[in-house]
Amino acid sequence: MSTSTSTRSVDVAPRGRLGSAHLALVLAIVSLPGSLLPWDWFTAGGLVVGIPLALGAIVVGLRARRAAAPGSGASRVALAAVVLAVAVLLIPVAYSIASLAS
Repeated sequence: MSTSTSTRSVDVAPRGRLGSAHLALVLAIVSLPGSLLPWDWFTAGGLVVGIPLALGAIVVGLRARRAAAPGSGASRVALAAVVLAVAVLLIPVAYSIASLAS
């Protein structure tokens, strides 16, 4: 009679952490409402809130792409979202400048 014992292994290694590409994505997503919502709260609110968040997302996203960090797809999406946020931010600025000129 033979007895066999089966052992189960338990993985206790820490899971992978979110990289800088994910941080860039979060900053880019937050910069979208950050460039739209604060206009009603104070003068040039979108410029004060949205632009610093967008610049941070650009810097972190470019560093993530340059380092070829895992999740580089997230850095591409982050950079695309930042471009969208800056475009959305420039629409009211261009409208304000055009209305002042006329």
